[in-house]
Amino acid sequence: MDPRAPQPSPRALNRRDGLVLLGLWLACLTLDLLWIHQHQAPPSWDQGDHLSRALGIWQVLRSPEPWSGGWWQQLWAQAPSYRGPLSYAAAAPVLELLGPSYRSAMAANGLFNGLLLLACYGQGRQLHSRSAGLWSALFAAAAPALLNQRTDYLIDLSLTAVLTGSWWLLSQRRWRGRQPGPQRLWLWSLLAGAGLAAVFLTRPTGLVLLWLPLLWLLATALGAARAGRWHPLQHLMGATALAWALCWPWFSQNWLTILSTINNARQWGVAYQEGLEATSLEGWLYYPRLLPTMAGVTLVALVLGGSAVAAIGGLRHGADLRPGPQPRGWWVWWLSFPLGGLLVCVLMSTKDFRFVLPLLPQLCIALGVLVARVRQRWAMGWRLALVAVALQGALWNQFGWGMDLSGFPPHRPNPERGWPLEAIVGRIRHTSPHQLSTLAVLPDSERLNAFNLEAAGRRQGFRVAARQTVGRLEQAAGNLARFDWFLLKGGDQGVMSDERQARQGQLVQTSQAFERVGRWPLPDGSSAELFRRRQLSLEVQPLARCPRGGLRADLAPLPGGLAVQLQGPARSLQGSQLVVDLRSATGSLRADQAIGQGLLRIGALPRNGCIAVRQRLALPAVRPGAGPYTATLELLSPSGQRQAMALTNPDPLQWPLAAAEPDALAENRVLALEALGELLRRGQFDPLFDQIGLLNQSDPDQVYLADAEAVLRARLQRDPANLNDLYALAVAQALKRHAGDAAISLRQLQRLDPGNPHALLGLGVVELYRFRPWAAQAALDQAARIIPSGDPTLPTLNTLRIVASALRLDLRQALSLLQP
Repeated sequence: MDPRAPQPSPRALNRRDGLVLLGLWLACLTLDLLWIHQHQAPPSWDQGDHLSRALGIWQVLRSPEPWSGGWWQQLWAQAPSYRGPLSYAAAAPVLELLGPSYRSAMAANGLFNGLLLLACYGQGRQLHSRSAGLWSALFAAAAPALLNQRTDYLIDLSLTAVLTGSWWLLSQRRWRGRQPGPQRLWLWSLLAGAGLAAVFLTRPTGLVLLWLPLLWLLATALGAARAGRWHPLQHLMGATALAWALCWPWFSQNWLTILSTINNARQWGVAYQEGLEATSLEGWLYYPRLLPTMAGVTLVALVLGGSAVAAIGGLRHGADLRPGPQPRGWWVWWLSFPLGGLLVCVLMSTKDFRFVLPLLPQLCIALGVLVARVRQRWAMGWRLALVAVALQGALWNQFGWGMDLSGFPPHRPNPERGWPLEAIVGRIRHTSPHQLSTLAVLPDSERLNAFNLEAAGRRQGFRVAARQTVGRLEQAAGNLARFDWFLLKGGDQGVMSDERQARQGQLVQTSQAFERVGRWPLPDGSSAELFRRRQLSLEVQPLARCPRGGLRADLAPLPGGLAVQLQGPARSLQGSQLVVDLRSATGSLRADQAIGQGLLRIGALPRNGCIAVRQRLALPAVRPGAGPYTATLELLSPSGQRQAMALTNPDPLQWPLAAAEPDALAENRVLALEALGELLRRGQFDPLFDQIGLLNQSDPDQVYLADAEAVLRARLQRDPANLNDLYALAVAQALKRHAGDAAISLRQLQRLDPGNPHALLGLGVVELYRFRPWAAQAALDQAARIIPSGDPTLPTLNTLRIVASALRLDLRQALSLLQP
């Protein structure tokens, strides 16, 4: 090229690079959509869970109410674990455009791939040149491990893209932010803070990979402050404040489940994934050996070989072998992220290519810089070979076309059809179209499990929820009272199968209360069987005309339970509860319940239409032949209004002499929650949490908590000093994460039941959840003064006092409590 020829302007070069990146992204998108079109298998475990979360956020975003606190709480509740909401929120527009499906969710990965290509280009250009940036983007587009995740639906690709973008912003802040102008410094600082928040909202554990550069920034800022230059520390604090402000709404609502699911994921990985400990040489070499194959081993070898030849030739001619035009400090800073992140991955007890995937773009950037440095005459042919090898590796890994040049396991589309997820959900939805039904799923195979059935249920109007039954072997029989629907499978049951699961299947098949209503052959040679309760616990029917008087109610005694039939406007019954009192000459009983167990779905019915609701629920306190009982009913509306309801037949209720048939009636979750108050009062926390876990898995949205709270508030208005009701109310409020309301209830218990340390212990837990360690410490110290020496909750109380002391930075007290 003639050096005297006019050079393109920076704007023209930016336009050229932008068009190249756009073309590269469109080529990636075309390849990915071709793969998605050929893939027919349903999502497996994690993929099904991610799809369900994305569909949940998509549904909430379709009815935006940004000025409503309840709407935000509902939005954050869709991502209660360490898998943050950002990936799912980004997929929502694609789900809206292409339809709520697994294919649409995978196509949404194209958004994050675009971000990844842009970030790789930006950092390659920052470190070396425009050419290095474009080559970095090409290598990221063709890396087999990234191709694998582009045509899957997990959050590892989104984390990789967001983390790479955040690292680029941090680097821009460190180097470009040194240019004159305080506005530029603050701009890059705040952008870096937003980038860190994006990482946290994708997966909080992703920030751990940035530990070394973040520590570097902190040390630099503190060193500058000691020298009297406060601006770096101010910028760091500003970025941190912005990141915290963006993350706090989601984290403050879900922090407890975020931490617990991180720990559960670690334990699951130890139990079910292969691990190489850092105490072995194999553990240290695992990722250094794996990373080249993740980028394509032939491509990496070709880049390194060409660079080595160019370097040797440069040495002979005395050429400058520095990696680029930037100062050495730039390269040391850039290496802090991949080296620090690699150390974290090596120290982890489990190993998988997805754990180190966020570091792969840095390898692509390094390769891009090496290619851009080569300027020999033979470089053009070498670069064409690199493009050919990259393209061939992508085609082999995704479709099996051509030769294997990568060394990475292929990820080809699975054309297998025949998994009847939609049919299973459709059968349940057809039987019960006006309610949310919960399906207990016993198999946990890759293509038939609770996660992908949950996603299928959400796709079909959010009318069916699927749950995996968990618990101890002796709790299997109780599950028959918690679910109306069960799915069984022959053959391979999956990695989580155990004796309890087999026992649960036997109980369903032999129970007289259940019948088989569907059977589907499966591609693996086995079959799936759908069982339902012979008489469903809830039936909802539209009425051709509304009853006179607006609302009608009937009660009918059943062996071991009570049948309630209501007729009235659908809008009046939706979300309402019944306070039911049964009185006789010898005593009284409660039969409180939520209408439809809180699971009515009447959106498809006429706005002013009426429905008939019949529910058959267990009443454990009633005995055969009990009665006669006089019943009084009070309807609680969602707006808080209370309305007495007259029975169509006011005759006293007499229970039959026949004993309850085993498993014939479903559990009344409102009554079950009311019984939990006594467990809290006695400090029986293990049985308390066992019952909560069982209730939660049978109610997909935990609606029973709000229903029970409404009923308990109504009862406490009649009898404010009822301790059992007040304890139960505190349990419901705490489980709903309404910590402020729970604290009020527990303080009231502190006044009404001053000698009970368990109310104070509960108050301490709630105050810790609210990040109020001083208030928690006061409650816990008071509990320590009155708790008996042999109380089984004493170790828990001591642990909570240590946590409160540590949060208050009272290390002396924390250390004293640690002493035996």
